Amino acid sequence: MKHIITFIVSITLLLSFTSCKKKETKVEEPVNNETTNPTLTLLKIGETYLNGANAKAVVYSTKELETGYNQIYVALYDSTDGSRLSRGHFEVIPMMDMGSMQHSSPVENTEDTTTTDGYFKSGVVFTMPGDASQWSLNFAFHNHKNESMGRGSLGMAVKASTPARSKSTLIFAENNAALYLTFANPLKPAVGINDLEILLHKKISNDEYAPVDDYTIVMEPTMPSMGHSSPNNVNPVLTANGHYKGKVNFTMSGLWHINLKLYKAGVLLSDDQFFEITID
Repeated sequence: MKHIITFIVSITLLLSFTSCKKKETKVEEPVNNETTNPTLTLLKIGETYLNGANAKAVVYSTKELETGYNQIYVALYDSTDGSRLSRGHFEVIPMMDMGSMQHSSPVENTEDTTTTDGYFKSGVVFTMPGDASQWSLNFAFHNHKNESMGRGSLGMAVKASTPARSKSTLIFAENNAALYLTFANPLKPAVGINDLEILLHKKISNDEYAPVDDYTIVMEPTMPSMGHSSPNNVNPVLTANGHYKGKVNFTMSGLWHINLKLYKAGVLLSDDQFFEITID
């Protein structure tokens, strides 16, 4: 009898130990959240299927879409088994439907054929506000998993940025081509020295916009209510693909103007463009 009791106790302990091991293993399993990049706080914009590529696109941005520069992050999934797709050629094409006419806007698409942090990334400059029946993001994807090509479209609302972060002007020295100036940074300006980034694009046609890489920008911040500028500013210079980076110094809170003079080959093309910035 003593041996039987000992055997039963041993079996009970063994089952309890096995059960604990299973519970511990379950708790320690990593959470597989593929739609979230831990290094970014992303806002889901929408999702759509890419017909022909057997893929679904889930679209994110770092903020609500607004006029000016927007960063777009797209996660792609196999529409059959739900697995993440990380290889292929991916392109975003913004389009505005105004009824009587359609036009695109400046866009930056990655040339990489593999994702970064699980996303295909693009930069889109929305040149005007519009609702989801007007603005759309059109997608083209060559899926390297099955070597198929697919397309899809997603309508989305674009609100007007306040203050305005995108402006256009006619540069007569450029054969009457419209030049688009976009204020990309700082998004959250503060008193002191801030990183400054301006984008320049030229309209080639309703469907094509090219980065402008051969301009010189002279920048001067002024405070209209006080009638003064600030020291220690650095004029934005070209880095790549129409991006010009510099430094701007806001010495106090209030309304500021970032005044821009645009030169090409030493010739002044425009001196009346500015962006308004309010420092709280």
